[in-house]
Amino acid sequence: MGTKLKNRDHKNTGLKNKTGGLFAAILLIFAAEAVFLSQYPVFQERAATEEPDILSGSEFLHEIYQANIVLYKQLQEQTAGQGLSYQTVYLSASQAAAENVNEYFDFGDATPLSYAGDTLDNLLAEWELTFQEGLALQTDYYIAACDNQEFLANTDRDLTALGEADEDEALRTEYPYYIKMYFNEDGILSHVWARSGDPDGLLKSVQRVMQSRYLERSLYESLSYSAYGGVDWEDAITYGNEDGLRQTRLHVTNLPKNCVICYAITEAQLAQIKASSPLFPSAQTAGNYYNSGIQQFFAVILVLLGIAALLLPLWKGYHLHERILLPLHMESAVILLFTAFLVLGELAAGMVRCTMSDQWAFSLSYAIQSVLPALPAPIADGIVFVLNLLFLTAAFSLWYALVTVFCQVYVLGWRTYFRKRWLGLRIYRCLRIAIRRKKMRFIREMQHRDPEEDIRAPLLKLLAVNYLILAFFSLFWIFGIFLLAVYSVFLYVCLKKYIGFIQEKYACMLCSVRSIADGNLQTAFTDDWGMFESCKGELNRIQTGFSNAVEEEVKSQRMRTELITNVSHDLKTPLTAIITYIDLLREEGVTDEQRAEYLKVLERKSLRLKALIEDLFEVSKANSGNVTFQKEKVDIGNLVRQVYLEYEDRAKEADLLFRFAVPDQKLYLMLDGEKTYRIFDNLFINIIKYAMPQTRVYVTIYKSGDEICIELKNISGSELNVAPESLTERFVRGDSARSTEGSGLGLAIARSFVELQGGRMEISVDGDLFKVTLFWKE
Repeated sequence: MGTKLKNRDHKNTGLKNKTGGLFAAILLIFAAEAVFLSQYPVFQERAATEEPDILSGSEFLHEIYQANIVLYKQLQEQTAGQGLSYQTVYLSASQAAAENVNEYFDFGDATPLSYAGDTLDNLLAEWELTFQEGLALQTDYYIAACDNQEFLANTDRDLTALGEADEDEALRTEYPYYIKMYFNEDGILSHVWARSGDPDGLLKSVQRVMQSRYLERSLYESLSYSAYGGVDWEDAITYGNEDGLRQTRLHVTNLPKNCVICYAITEAQLAQIKASSPLFPSAQTAGNYYNSGIQQFFAVILVLLGIAALLLPLWKGYHLHERILLPLHMESAVILLFTAFLVLGELAAGMVRCTMSDQWAFSLSYAIQSVLPALPAPIADGIVFVLNLLFLTAAFSLWYALVTVFCQVYVLGWRTYFRKRWLGLRIYRCLRIAIRRKKMRFIREMQHRDPEEDIRAPLLKLLAVNYLILAFFSLFWIFGIFLLAVYSVFLYVCLKKYIGFIQEKYACMLCSVRSIADGNLQTAFTDDWGMFESCKGELNRIQTGFSNAVEEEVKSQRMRTELITNVSHDLKTPLTAIITYIDLLREEGVTDEQRAEYLKVLERKSLRLKALIEDLFEVSKANSGNVTFQKEKVDIGNLVRQVYLEYEDRAKEADLLFRFAVPDQKLYLMLDGEKTYRIFDNLFINIIKYAMPQTRVYVTIYKSGDEICIELKNISGSELNVAPESLTERFVRGDSARSTEGSGLGLAIARSFVELQGGRMEISVDGDLFKVTLFWKE
């Protein structure tokens, strides 16, 4: 029972640790909501007192500009006593002969002036219609010429006194708003009088709009969309045809000249202007609320809530920051926090506007009642209040969660927090590792590049990088010279280091070459030679070649010594016998039988000496290649049998049993019959001489691919202690004691004759099994 209670207490403690501080966070969020909601009436009051001045608006003043253009044209018509077109009043042109022009425009029967004049008439006709339906009905106006008594007005009130010293109180009370403008003889706005809620702002706005060349810009814009949109109407225009070209430059009068124009507005007329303006309701509703300090107050609450979220982890009972509410990197959290700070204030201002505005187009309550007409107004207001609570709860909770992301620093510590949460640090480390790898790879590539390889690719890379660096330095103008100086020092250090590396590796290679030159053919190449690494292979080949040459020379010396010894022995033996028996024949008392026996011995020894000398002569000619071959078509199977028949009796005497495996189909080769006969003659003699008695000798002829093979196998009568490749050397015998007769040249002659006829001869020894295989291509 006690254990269960202990476990339960432990679980409760863990739950508290996980949720510790959650209620404090909720309390802070609700407090922020309450404070913000309490300021809704204040925001509504501020919005009501900050009505925008529509008279200073760009839309209204451009209508004044258009009215000036229309009224001045009507004043000119009254003065002239006849109707005038707008192009007559506001458009003129200067003309000159066109010379040395490559491009011109054909206007047909018209001219640029007449075409632009028609466009201007159409444009200002629209302005006149707008004036008649707008300001002509919404304002009291008059226009008076300064050089005569002509004037136009739509009221019988004396508006000339507005702005003057003799202006009476009744006129001032009736017209609380007016704009009065004087244009001199050059069409320049010389003086402006104005009265409104913000007269200084209105004066500046009037001057700005009147000096904007609005008529000229509107005309050129209309012409750009006409059939001659490709003409540069602001410059001199060349027109005509091949019979004659003219140059025309248009001149637009943007403002009236030498007159006074006044627009006076009563309170009733101002209300009418506001009601007819499509922008005024939104300006009144949206602009007022957005300028009533809602965003600033909301920002203050966010800052205070964020400070509280950052300080709460100092309370030991607060553990909410230990849980990762939003797994964000520091950069992402900062961006989201900054975005939320900007966006949430705007959304809050919009929510306040939709909650407190009386305009049906922006009121949430009106919108709900339009969807649910049967819903009472108090319930609709309650729904709006709940929507406000939900919005503020979501906004402040998101803000609190974003700020809490930074509270992980209390858990991890500054260093660990930056290491784990700073994405820029990770990117920097990855880039540093990647750049280091690229750098090391490039250095290794340059240091170990084979001089025989194409150097153009890395050289172009270096030049491209150098070009980019120099182009970057050129952006700094005179300061780029100092950067170039630093860059030059850097290049010097890098080139010096690189050349030093090449010299070091060259010295290592040179040391190894000198060691080989001194006769040390076992020199090991363990050092790194950089770009000279490919030379190791060539030096290894030189070492191998020198070693093989030395071995061959040693072997040649040994064989020469053995050759002299063997030749001396083989020649000395029969020669000694001959001399001995000659001495015996010279002795007295030699019988005829003894003399006959001695003569037989002398004959046999002399023949042996002759055969030895002939074999030596044959092998000498074969090695020198001084042998003539008369090749013909030879049946190789038949030739082998012929040679065997010559030695059949000797084979029986040696107690050897020959077994032949010859295909039924005849196999022909282009060979010299006599030399080939000598090959098999030497092979059969060698077998009969050295084969073990009472054994079999196998002779096999077969075809393998495009080759014909002749294989001879026998069991050696004595142990073979000689390497197979040495048996074909001159004066080498299987009988190392040289107790048998023979020159030791049989296999050497056979091999030479085989190779000189385009074949090859292979000897193998497996224990006492001796095998010779001859190969010829068909």
